[in-house]
Parts: sequence; structure tokens; C-alpha cells
Amino acid sequence: MAHRARRAHAGQVRAARRGRGQDGGTLMTQPETEPFTKSLERMNLFQEPEARVLIADLGLPEGSRGLDVGCGAGLFALWLAEAIGPRGRVVGIEPSTERVEAARALVGHGPLASRLEFHEGDATKLDAPDATFDWIWCGDVLHHVQETGRALGEFARVVRPGGRIVVKESQLLQGVFLPGHPALERRLRQAEMEWSRHEGGEFSFEERRQRTLASLRAAGLSVEGFRTYLLERRAPLPHAARDYIQHVVFERNWGPRLRDRLAPDDWTRRSALCEAESATFILDDPDYYCLYPISVLVARR
Repeated sequence: MAHRARRAHAGQVRAARRGRGQDGGTLMTQPETEPFTKSLERMNLFQEPEARVLIADLGLPEGSRGLDVGCGAGLFALWLAEAIGPRGRVVGIEPSTERVEAARALVGHGPLASRLEFHEGDATKLDAPDATFDWIWCGDVLHHVQETGRALGEFARVVRPGGRIVVKESQLLQGVFLPGHPALERRLRQAEMEWSRHEGGEFSFEERRQRTLASLRAAGLSVEGFRTYLLERRAPLPHAARDYIQHVVFERNWGPRLRDRLAPDDWTRRSALCEAESATFILDDPDYYCLYPISVLVARR
């Protein structure tokens, strides 16, 4: 089922052209380069082994009803639906019409179709009555939300008393994608942070991620869990890892949008290590590895 679903999903999302910032009004900031839907798919598949583990570790009740806020093209919603069994139900919302359609295509008429539904929606104005859901999942989305407090207030409103609000954020700690080149990687990340601060307002995406715990507490939620999972990949890289690192990290995150924010020598070194056509492309190094943390915060209303 998972392999068939991925093939259907991949075919559907190639047509998606808009980033989160273009879909969500004040909700999301604007990314760049390849369609955000495709970058999101690459990231989710890169994370899949650990994602399934962390979902299992949550112990979501069988037969429960959950809301996936910012569900993207539906992969995490699919894995969440698998975890809660045939009597459970997951509702996914997403500001992008294309990604909602991609999520519906992913599920199609498969065995999980009765457990999943997808709609356009806004994290700051949830279209659901009070106390509708047993739990809420918000994965790698909250740092895109300008009105974080308003969104968390909506989460608290629609989750039942005692229900859980699960916020997943990748790279609260910085990962390692250029082993052996820590100074260059720090400068690339600094340039990326400056770019995202320009795109996202007062705070960069990294700064927003690191304020997640404070945001949950400021919203009056009780934070009962905070756990970080470490992804480790080494050469020869699995396809999903190479795909994500090459196309999302190197080409998108550290691509042309950073050129004017780096010294010429740093851009030259970055190109030698991060461009697939280079004779010194780092992903071809037999000693290559990467480290990538995923943090999960669990709060209760």
C-alpha cells in the first residue's frame, strides 16, 4: 500500500506550483525554488523510518479522532491513520488546494480511505466545533505560522479536555550535512537564517522553531513531553536520503538564494561540495554521513 501510495502521490504533486506563503495569506511565509510540495515530499520520505517510530511512541489511542494541521500532501496523515487502526479517523487541513488534491490522490480508494479526509483550512481559524478531536498533530508547520498564539488557541479549543497537541519540528538542533566542513556549514546556516528572517518577519524559521516550547506554555498548555530523535544516514545513502539532501538542502535551502549572502570564496567551496556535477560532490564520498534531529513536543489542554 505505501509504495503504491507514494507512486500516486509523486505523480500528482509534480503539478503543484505554489509554496506555503502563496497559499496561506498571513499564515505561511514564502519559500523558493522548486514547488514546496515536492520539497515537502522529499523531506517526509527522508524522515519516514524515524517518523513511523515516533508516531508509534506516541501511543495514539486506537479508534481515536485526530486533526493534522498543515497536512501537506498527506504522508504523515497516512502514517497516523495506520497507527490508530480501522476505527480511527484523521482529518487533514492545508491552505494549498494543490496539496489537498495531492493528499486525496495519495489515499485514493485504498484501504485507508475510510479513515482519512482532507480539506482546505487555516491553522488560525479552524472549521471545527469545540472539543472535536482526541489529538492534534502539527508537523514542521508551526514555525511558518505568523500568529502562533492564535493558532495554538485554536488547537486548544478543538481538542477535547485532556487531549494531546503534538508539535513536531525538525532541526531544533542543527543537523550535519557537510561532515568535515563545520565552519562552512555554519556560515551557510547563518546565511539561510538571514534569508528566512527576511522572508518570515522578525524571527527566522530557526528562531521560531526554538521558541516552540515557550509558545506552547504561553498558550496555557501543559507540556508533558519533549523528545528528540536523531536520524543517521551514511554512504551508500538510501535513495530518499540522497534525494532530500541533494535537492532540498543543497539546491533549495543552500542554493542561489544564498549567493549574495556568502563571501565569494564560501560560494565557490559550497559549489564544489554541493553541486552534483562537481568532481568533489560530497554525496559521492564513500565516507559521507549526515545527522538530522527531529524533536517532538507533547502538550495537553
